[in-house]
Amino acid sequence: MDKLTIEEMTEEIILEQLHLHLNQGRPVILHNTFQGVPIVNEATVAMIHPDFIGVVVHPYQTVCIREERRTYLESKLLPGLIRAYPVSIDYTNQVVVLKRLQIPKSITPDLAHSWVAPEKPIMVTITSAEQSEMTVDLAEIAVLEENQIRIGLFLPEDNPFARQDEVVLSFLLASSDRPVVVKGVVHSLAKMRNRHQRRMEVAGRASMEDEISLLAFVGKREDQILRSLDKSYKKLRKAKKR
Repeated sequence: MDKLTIEEMTEEIILEQLHLHLNQGRPVILHNTFQGVPIVNEATVAMIHPDFIGVVVHPYQTVCIREERRTYLESKLLPGLIRAYPVSIDYTNQVVVLKRLQIPKSITPDLAHSWVAPEKPIMVTITSAEQSEMTVDLAEIAVLEENQIRIGLFLPEDNPFARQDEVVLSFLLASSDRPVVVKGVVHSLAKMRNRHQRRMEVAGRASMEDEISLLAFVGKREDQILRSLDKSYKKLRKAKKR
């Protein structure tokens, strides 16, 4: 059978394809994030109903689904990721019941890369040929394919920058007395809900030495976040037992 196209996907057809996973014991893959870190694990389809499905998931996925109130299913039988919303979550048996299965038009969280926020505030100095120097809060750091670095920043709502402006970012990472420098362009500017701020994202490059420092920073924060995920799951289990 040829793989179905996105245009052919209805919830009924999605459930038909997932029935094959149930009957053949094939796992699906669930995608979530926790504090910006992708959490990806196999799950077993345990039950199919016209209105929802039941899946046995990795313990950490229960925490992520609880936090995000959604998950994304991946199957080789389907042409794209399927978004679904939880009806119930059993933390003891790691069973999640999901509803409203559909292929989304867009996916907001980055399910492939870690976007980590600093544990303690980091101030970033922005310089550009067109604007005055500005110091703002660092929001997130990500290192993508081909050594591209993305830096998220919190700026005042009336900041002077626009997309494609060339900027230079300079900031100190923990336990370092030499600033990291990232040269790039403004990739996006988005208004933050209920705040008089915008989130500016800069796409850029750094020297090899600074890139290594950034990779080490991201790796350390990933380890800290995964430890926090483990603690969150254990806390939920204890609450459930009580």
